[in-house]
Parts: sequence; C-alpha cells; structure tokens
Amino acid sequence: MNEQWVCAVSVATVWTDPDVPRLVDVPALDQPVQLEKWLGQLSFEERLALSEEGRIQTQLLYGEPVIVEEVVGDWAKVIASWQPSRKNSYGYPGWVPLVQLSLCGVVGAEEFVRVTAYKAWVMEETGESFLRVSFNTVLPYEGQLGKRIRVRTPHGMKWIRSVDVERMKDAGEVSICKLLSVGRQFLKLPYLWGGMSAWGFDCSGLMYNLWKAYGFRLPRDAADQAKVGKQVSLDRAEWQPGDLLFFRGEENSSVSHVGMYVGNGKMLHAPSTGKSVEEIELNLTTYAVKLCGVRRVYS
Repeated sequence: MNEQWVCAVSVATVWTDPDVPRLVDVPALDQPVQLEKWLGQLSFEERLALSEEGRIQTQLLYGEPVIVEEVVGDWAKVIASWQPSRKNSYGYPGWVPLVQLSLCGVVGAEEFVRVTAYKAWVMEETGESFLRVSFNTVLPYEGQLGKRIRVRTPHGMKWIRSVDVERMKDAGEVSICKLLSVGRQFLKLPYLWGGMSAWGFDCSGLMYNLWKAYGFRLPRDAADQAKVGKQVSLDRAEWQPGDLLFFRGEENSSVSHVGMYVGNGKMLHAPSTGKSVEEIELNLTTYAVKLCGVRRVYS
C-alpha cells in the first residue's frame, strides 16, 4: 500500500481507551482540536486524573504517522510508530478519535523540515493562517520561495515561514549548549501528563523532544529512556551537561521521573501536575535522595 495514516490536528491526544475521555475533555477530541480551551478549563483535580486514573498515554503532532490496527465506531486503535515503547515493538499504543487522523498518500519525501519555533503557523498560499503547530512538528519539504517553505501536510500543500523551521538532519554533532537553550525556552510551561508539545510536556515527553530536535529518537517513557545510551556513575563529579537523570519514588520501584543535568548541580525537568517546567538545584530538593540512574545519550 502507498498510503499511511497521520495526525491531522495540531496535537492529538492518545487515550488509553475510547471510554475514558470525560465531558470536560470534549475540546481535545474535536477537529480542529481546541487545545487552549481544553487545557484552560481543566481544574487541578481533572488534570491530575489524566495520570492517576490512567486516561492518557501520549500525544501526536501534526503530520506524525501512526499504524491503525482497527477502527471501532468513531475511534481508531493506533500505534505511534515514531515513539519507541516496551508496550509494543512497533511504537506507542492507544486510541485516537478517527476524525483527528487522515489517510494520506505516501510519495517518499527526500527531505523534511522540523519546526524549531515554540509554535508556528502553517499558512495557505495567500499567507492566511491555517493551523498553529508545535515545536518539533515534522513535515515533508517541497521547496522554498523567498522567506517561505512549501510543505506537504495532511491537508495538502501549505507554507510555513523559513525562520520557524530547519531542514532535518540525521543524528550527528550535538551542541549541548544549544540543547539546553532549546529546553530553557519551555521554562514555566505547565506540566501535562502525556504531553508532547509546546502546549504542555510531561517529564519524559520533554526529554524525548529535546533529543528529537537533534535527530535522536529516545523511547517515549522514562523507564525505557533509562536503558539507552551509556551508564554514568551516580557520583555528581562524573556528570556532564545533557546527561539524563532518573528517579524513583520508592526503593526497588521502577523509574518514575527523568530530568536533564544542566551543570553546577542543577536539573531541567517537567516536574508534576500543578507545576511547570523548571530548572532546580538538586541538593535543595527531595530528588537528591530519589536518584537511581544517570545515562549519557551522546558522547
């Protein structure tokens, strides 16, 4: 087959089951999705329930491919093939409203662009705004005209400002300084369980996306990320900026949190519901005693 399913909204939330969305979650199920409305109306308790009640798995960005295993009514059982997971050998599984997916022809693009801006507008040829997309959205490159890039989208050919994107490259030379600078642009962004976009990240979603920006595809979850790269000593003297720091709540429990070491005893991370992306001094927090692993993705 020369077709594939892709995400057809700015950000599609991948749910655990079609029955778990609540009335308050309806804006997140729409086409087009209403992210600001959804997140703006969620109370702390309703946000917390996304994780505590296991409602959300992950999210998809505009144009991101999925494998559709089956369609049940208005829902599609999918696998997010760009998000490695031990839950499925092909990627991250879950359910997405069928209306938020599109079946597109696959031509086999030779080049892609990645959104480097915090958020960016995909535009019509006339310059009219069509859809606002997140940092790290990836779309096939179709050419450039002046200061605009032509891209192929689930809704046909569109345009995006060249200043908002970069031509994609394979994993290669990494500037840790630039990596940390990219991460710091999300400081004060509210935490969102399952979040994978500039509308909200969870801890592993933030790490996944920072390394995705440099061509490294980490697993989606913290426990899986804790198995990649090179193991580093728990002795802080051995750490380097960019190292991933892993934590667990109880002794002998599985990894439950991840952050990035930025140097000088500090960590960048997306902490938990009700808080925002922050840079903290490890010694001044309970994380210091919960540290269980350090990994170096790039060396």
